[in-house]
Amino acid sequence: MEPRELKGEEASQTIICILRKAGRPLSTREVQAETQKLLVRCPDSTIVFLNRLRLSGDIKGERNKEARGWVWWVD
Repeated sequence: MEPRELKGEEASQTIICILRKAGRPLSTREVQAETQKLLVRCPDSTIVFLNRLRLSGDIKGERNKEARGWVWWVD
């Protein structure tokens, strides 16, 4: 089954929900794995979409050496 592409507010809320449920920072790969479990995908590449949410202040993110990339969370 092909993943459904999320759009607009639904995309933002899905990512925020995934991060809230995790209760800890998630790597980009972990966020992508969670969206795949839900059979959905981000409107852009996952990293581009997460970075847009970070720049708009909806989520937090920073580079993390241990994760070898970015980690993402919500306050």
